Parts: sequence; structure tokens; C-alpha cells
Amino acid sequence: MLNEDKRNFRRMQLNAQAKLTTLEPVADQHFDAVCVDLSATGLSLQLDELLELGTIVKVNIDSTSPAIAPLDATAKVIRASKESDGTVTAGLEIMQFN
Repeated sequence: MLNEDKRNFRRMQLNAQAKLTTLEPVADQHFDAVCVDLSATGLSLQLDELLELGTIVKVNIDSTSPAIAPLDATAKVIRASKESDGTVTAGLEIMQFN
């Protein structure tokens, strides 16, 4: 079967710990998440709490290598759903690298 993914950028599988801090509409809420995958324009996360669509967050992912800089970006929640096991999957669009 052919891959029907129409994305412009490839996604890298990560499974890395991520820290989220909300900026809008309510500032300074903190969440721990797992970044499942990452591309040049977005990322997919798993976390315990459902984020509202349109929420703007600061995303921090520490690097496991001194040769690679940590990720520090501002992103917008464009997709969020609660799975049957209670975890939340969220898709974020990267607005800016900080």
C-alpha cells in the first residue's frame, strides 16, 4: 500500500520528554508530555490533559546530545483527542522557533 501522507516535511520519530507552558488564552499552566514525532512545521504529543484547540504553548525538549541544540518553540494546538485509554494525543503547529 502506498503512503498517502501529503506532508511537505518528513516526521522524525522521537519519544522524547517535553515540557509545555501555556501562553494563551490562559498563561503559565504547565504540562509534561511525550513528543511522539517532530517535523519542521509541527509535532505530535501524548499527554494526560486535553488541551483546547487554538491554545498557544511554549514547547521545550531537552537534547540527549551536546551536538544537538534543545528544542525551544512556540506552537499552536491544531488537533487534540482523548484516546480510549485516557491519554490525550495533540497535534501542534510550530509558529516560531525561539
